[in-house]
Amino acid sequence: MLFAVSWEFIDPSEEGAARSLAVFQGWQPAAGAEFKGFYGYADGSGGIAIVEVDSVATLARLTAPFTPWLQFNAKPILPVEESAAIAGEAMTFRNSIG
Repeated sequence: MLFAVSWEFIDPSEEGAARSLAVFQGWQPAAGAEFKGFYGYADGSGGIAIVEVDSVATLARLTAPFTPWLQFNAKPILPVEESAAIAGEAMTFRNSIG
């Protein structure tokens, strides 16, 4: 499963920033996760990652160590060709209903 995972900092204190960076430096991604892209926002407010995971539990293991400092939003994603095809199928179905 492919997810777009975004985060924003919820602890703006210097202590919170220092601790979250220390935890991040010692962190390793959970088994079953592959990061396709990992980016920080240029304004320093958070970031976004594209990550493929083998289960939702793996996704939870990726984010759990950082919940004291970060608020996460994870959305399942599809390649645009696939999502467009599904949207077309849905439109065809809706149009078939009289």
